[in-house]
Amino acid sequence: MVILRQALRGFAAVNDTTGMAIVIDNMGIAFFYVNEMDSAEAYFARAFDLSERTGYQIMAGNAMGKLAIVSSVRGDVEQAKDRYARAKPFRERSGDLGGVAADQHNLGLLASEHGDRATAHQAFNEALATLRSTGELEDVATVLENMGNLARDEGNYAAADTLYRQSLQTFRDRGNAVSTASLLEDLGILATLRGDFPAAVPSYTEAVGILKRIGPTPSANESTVRMRLSLARASMGDLQGARMELDHAETLARRRHGRGGEGTPLSLSRIALARGDLSMTFNRFADAERYYARAYRLASGKNELDAEVRHWAQFGAANVAFRRENYVSTRTSLARLLGTLGDTIELDLVPQAHLLMGQASMRLGDTLAARAAIGRAIDTLHALGNIAGEADALARLGDLEAGSGAVQAAETLYEQGLQRLTARAAPGITWSLHAGLARVLRRRNALADAATQLRAAIGELERVSGGLLLEEHRAAFQADKWDVYIELAQVERARGKTEAAFETSERLRARQMLDLLARGRVAGRQAMGTLAGREQDLRRQMAELSRQIDTASATRDGLRGGEATGAALAQTRAALAQAQDAYEALLLEVRETSPAYAALVRGETAPARDVMQALTPDEALLEYLVGDSTTLVFVVTRDSVTALDLGVSRGALAALVDFARTRLVNPTNDAARRAWRAPLRRLYGQLVGPVEASGLLAGKQRLIVAPHAELHYLPFAALVQPGMPEQLLVERYLIEYVPSASVWLQLRNRPPRTPGGGALALAPRPEALPGSQAEVAAVRRAYGDQARVLVGAPATERAFRTLAPQREVVHLATHGVLNKHNPLFSFVQLGAGGGEDGRLEVHEVYGLSLQARLLVLSACQTGVAGGTMADVPPGDDWVGLVNAFLFAGAANVLGTLWPVQDASTARFMGRFYDELGAGRSEPEALALAQRTALRETASSHPFYWAGFTLVRGN
Repeated sequence: MVILRQALRGFAAVNDTTGMAIVIDNMGIAFFYVNEMDSAEAYFARAFDLSERTGYQIMAGNAMGKLAIVSSVRGDVEQAKDRYARAKPFRERSGDLGGVAADQHNLGLLASEHGDRATAHQAFNEALATLRSTGELEDVATVLENMGNLARDEGNYAAADTLYRQSLQTFRDRGNAVSTASLLEDLGILATLRGDFPAAVPSYTEAVGILKRIGPTPSANESTVRMRLSLARASMGDLQGARMELDHAETLARRRHGRGGEGTPLSLSRIALARGDLSMTFNRFADAERYYARAYRLASGKNELDAEVRHWAQFGAANVAFRRENYVSTRTSLARLLGTLGDTIELDLVPQAHLLMGQASMRLGDTLAARAAIGRAIDTLHALGNIAGEADALARLGDLEAGSGAVQAAETLYEQGLQRLTARAAPGITWSLHAGLARVLRRRNALADAATQLRAAIGELERVSGGLLLEEHRAAFQADKWDVYIELAQVERARGKTEAAFETSERLRARQMLDLLARGRVAGRQAMGTLAGREQDLRRQMAELSRQIDTASATRDGLRGGEATGAALAQTRAALAQAQDAYEALLLEVRETSPAYAALVRGETAPARDVMQALTPDEALLEYLVGDSTTLVFVVTRDSVTALDLGVSRGALAALVDFARTRLVNPTNDAARRAWRAPLRRLYGQLVGPVEASGLLAGKQRLIVAPHAELHYLPFAALVQPGMPEQLLVERYLIEYVPSASVWLQLRNRPPRTPGGGALALAPRPEALPGSQAEVAAVRRAYGDQARVLVGAPATERAFRTLAPQREVVHLATHGVLNKHNPLFSFVQLGAGGGEDGRLEVHEVYGLSLQARLLVLSACQTGVAGGTMADVPPGDDWVGLVNAFLFAGAANVLGTLWPVQDASTARFMGRFYDELGAGRSEPEALALAQRTALRETASSHPFYWAGFTLVRGN
């Protein structure tokens, strides 16, 4: 500024008004760039006045144009328009056509930003005409791009596409990589808005390639484009690719700390929003809620872009409420959101909000409001040319009509939706259209057509889930979609195709663990490469936090699996949960990036004929399939496959199982002690009685049960057959469990291993669990010199890892803790030392290689996986400790369904091993031990014996 003032004095001394005007204008520019707008305005005004007086036309036009820019920065649209208009004649008289075009282009941008679209169109068109007359092709392309943005914001997607492509061609021809990347991102956004995800992906992908080469630009950056690419991939069903792109986007954003627009609060808020959307796809509602809140918090700016993120975050939160069946809250939130949107450029958000509002109204029984809201969404989406969105809305209207009994209207709507998606890849929408069409076809008894539609729906779902490398992600994605499989099984049964119905049941329930078996061992530490340091740090952190909890914990009344409670431990447990989440994410990262892990083939479900051939004449497999409306049981014997409709819904069955368990697990309460028979009698009548009445179990001595949903938590041994006298199921049959028939066959068909020798028994906490010493003594008594018994300090996790792989029988008499928050961290408590923390966790068990014929988990709730009675995953529920040990090589696993009592467990295990020592098979030994406990007054209540379940893997 000192130099400029000296120059101004020099020009003034010689009365050089041209030089003075130039210097004064430059002084205004200097103040403009330090954001001192009042001073900038004053100097630009002086430059204009001086230039106008002296006839310096080009400078007068420039100065007035800059005054218009100052007005634009202040948001004073009318003043800016007036100043651009005043600048125009000066620029025209001086022949400054470039200045004329620049002013009109800037005016178009300002008017567009403030919603004055008529002025924007006029200004852009004037700028375009002027630039074409001067032959400034790149400037023409820039105006075309901004005209495309305006057309997109107006919902004129066809015009936007034409304008973008004209602009892109010019920038490609001129070799302008910066603008080419920006246009490719624009085209990707436009294709996404139109529901044309296959077109969006290559546009974004090419833009990413350019930005990776040249780095971030003022108009585009790699992190944001990758975030957009992740959403397009997710919409196409490529959830694995979506996750990887989003991870890459966040890594870039955090690494660059705001450079090139990456890592800014707005950039991170968009990534959080995308993570929320992806979490919804995986049915992880708590995670989604957290990400949406983060997005809303980060997008704190007062500009339109931040407001757009906040609005989508509000919509996401409303969607979470909807998926949690809180429909009143959903409608309230959406009404508030729609009220704030008003005249918005977020044209794609408005119909989505109306569509969700309609679905919430439909769930609340407000058919009139639902039809109006969904109809409004359809009209808007159709006008916008958003084909995928329109098809989704047609599906929802079809659901409404089907629920109202208008079957033909619903059928037409579903067919229209499918026709709209003929050339679109949107499996997340397509599967629901096929499923909806199948339901209405089934209602008019067009069963063959219904089966075709259901198979198409399942094909779409499995195309999506099949692209996910990890079983955890596949299970999460399918968690709310299993009814399609159940409906297909019901339709096939109704068509008389029982074997096809059974194979559909297997297709649902067996997938996750079959994939594990096919893929082999979980990647070990050798596959971790540079991640090893993070893994070791997290393990040390978890070990220390676990030690703090263990020190403060105490057993409760001799029950195995008890953990102390209280406010003092809350922070430590929260820290441990956070560390476990981080460790789980690290494991997934290891496995996703391991080519060996990803390359192996998928497991296949077994045909019914193979299952029949695997059964002996005295065995029957009872495979249950629990649906919202009814429950099927497939009865498979050596000679036949039969499907019976048990006529009990999932809701009724879940309530009764829950009621029965409350009676079973509380033997000290007098009322509960007497009341357990009634619910178990009803459950027998619902689950087993119809099978026996059919005659299919005549001559059978062994039942192999494949439970489903809440039946994972039911001890079939305690089911009561009415009569005089009553009999429990365990008194009449040997009972074993399998995760599914296909998993059972896959386990028994594993290559033979070198048989182990003798037994290993560990009792690491004899003081807390005195009965555990009696248990391991029973193992010693049964196996004599062939038994290796470790009690107290020697019973470490390291000892288990060293000795267990060579043993025929392994017995763990200790605490077990079910981690409902993160089932991969459910664990059996052993001793620490030798580099191990003493917590044998599920994710670690999958990496073991065992030869055991029998592995006994005499601990708390080791027979079930994550979740509570209200939260049972579909399929295998495969992350339980029992299934983990089966995968690791154990032929049979004995686990428990609830916290077991220490002293009674010791007596029970003594009887069990006595029977094994006498040459009985595992199911025979278990049944005899349970029958003995039942006959003795002190242990006759099922709490003491029914929770022990034998899961078969041979």
